[in-house]
Order: sequence, then C-alpha cells, then structure tokens
Amino acid sequence: MSDLSSLVQALPKAELHLHVEGGSMYPDLALELAERNGMTLPFHDADSAKDYYAFTSLDQFISILRTTVATLNTAVDYHDAIVRIGKQQAGANVSYQELFFTPGLRPSVPLEAIVEGLASGREEARSQYGVETRFIADIDRTLPTADGVAMVEAVHAVRDQAAIIGIGLDCQENGFPPSRHAPAFERAAELGFHRTAHAGEDGPPSYVWEALKLCQVERIDHGVRSIEDPELVRYLAQKQVPLTVCPISNVLLCVFPDMASHSVKQLMDAGCVVTFNSDDPPMFDCDIRDEFRDVSDTFQLTAEEVIRVARAGWESSFLEPEEKARYLTAFDLVAKS
Repeated sequence: MSDLSSLVQALPKAELHLHVEGGSMYPDLALELAERNGMTLPFHDADSAKDYYAFTSLDQFISILRTTVATLNTAVDYHDAIVRIGKQQAGANVSYQELFFTPGLRPSVPLEAIVEGLASGREEARSQYGVETRFIADIDRTLPTADGVAMVEAVHAVRDQAAIIGIGLDCQENGFPPSRHAPAFERAAELGFHRTAHAGEDGPPSYVWEALKLCQVERIDHGVRSIEDPELVRYLAQKQVPLTVCPISNVLLCVFPDMASHSVKQLMDAGCVVTFNSDDPPMFDCDIRDEFRDVSDTFQLTAEEVIRVARAGWESSFLEPEEKARYLTAFDLVAKS
C-alpha cells in the first residue's frame, strides 16, 4: 500500500464534500473561538474532544456539531475557519475545494458577516496555502419550505462576494425528503446556481430519486444507499451522476457496520462516478488521504482505480470549463509520471 499512499499524496486533488462548520472544528480552533466568544465547550483539549466527538448516528452527530459550531459568531471566526481548512488541505495536496456552509446552523449570525469571513478566508487560504475555494450554500432540510426559498434569494444577493457557486441540502436526512425543498432548487436553477443535495446517506434510495427528479440536482452527496435500488444504480451509471462519497464518515455514523460492508466498490464496479471526500475531517479524525487509504486497503484498489477516482473529483467539480481543463492537465501530468 506504500506505493498507493505515495500516489495519493502526489496527485493534486479536488475535494467536493467538506463542510465549513464541521470541517473546521479542530479542537484547538474550537476552543480558541469559544474563548474569543465567551463560551464554554464540553471539552478542554484534544483528548477530551476525541471523547466528546463520539457518536453512533447521524442525528447524534449533528447534535454535537451544533454545539461546537456555536463558536462561529463573527466574520473573523469564519475567516479563521476557512484558513484552518486551507492549511489542512494543503498538507493533503488538495489544491481545489468546494465547501458547504449552512446559514441555518447559525441563524443568529448575519449572512453578510458569514460571507465576509468566507471571502477573506478564501483569499488567505489561496495566498498562504495555494488552495482555491468555491462555496455551496446548503439549505437546512429540517427548516420549512419557505425558509429554503428565502435562503436561496438571500445568498443570490451576496454570491459574488465569496464565490458562492451552488445550492445544496444537508442536516438530518431521515424524515426530511428533498421534495420539501424542491421550490428552492427550482429558484436556484432559475438564478444559475449549480445544485447538489445530501441524499441516500441516512435516508432511503427514494430520497436520491427525489433529489434527481424533483430538485434537478447535478450531483448527489453521499448516495451510498442507492445500492439498495438496482434501477437507481443503473440510472446513476447511465447518466454519470457524480456521487461525493465519504466512506469513513459513513462507517463512523453507522450507515455501514464496517468498511468491508460499504457500497462504494459496488457502485464503482457498476460504472457510477464516485469521488472520495472527508465530510467533516476533525470530527472523524481523517482527511481525504485516509479515505483513499481505507477504501484502497479494504477493497484492494489498483493504481488505475485510485487515479480514476481522484480524476473524477476534478471532472465532477463545478469549475468553469477552462479552469477545469487547466487543472486536469496538471493532474494528468502527475498521474502519468
């Protein structure tokens, strides 16, 4: 596996499924933000945070996440979150990322402050660490339909300030089907946003169908339970709908009991477009390299399969065609060397 590890490190990577809120909550930064904002967290160092970051379901995970992300209160806080993510990504040779942020998780923080922090953090992550960033604004799917539409309109008004290129859908999945927010996605399409949605993680394959057919999304985030519906798998493969899969997250959140039970290799073998992503790295004690390592170790991926998955990250991105072509050229030079 050492040769594959070297290959994974060497390949310039695009990560398409990483959340600003959970992806920045490294214990030291969370504690720093808490002190800055006069708050107390249920942990005091990395060891106690590891105990606190223990969960057995998506709902429990989100409950813990809501506690930690309450430390994000100002533009400076969001700036520091983006810079910290950029630092971590540079170490994993991620040169481009599309980050989710969910305004509904911090309704007390003005959207203008969030966007100001995203914009300045993006600039510093690029200049200091060489990591390019675009943002996707996620609808909290537990909120009413009208709130989703309102969020799309609000984000549209500030989209150019922070390179917000897409609208997504996240938070507790089971019991909150994508169809509830179909009007928001219709409006997002009218406004020229890219569209993606968390579906088929904790929820059934029918949620993936809804995201595709009713919300007209271009990508599916997770989508791993699609394997339960052979017709859906065939559709995903035929249409080449990208799946931004987060295998370690899926195992730790008990979507699958272990990596060997994960559907990722079946989806790959069925011809689906699969990308590997880290979701909320500090919460799962991983990064994108660990995703490649664990899946490769478990399923004995070949170098060709690793390259195919890594290249799919670039191909599935929402970059403009000229930018995408430039990045792919650089990727192919490394992959063929």
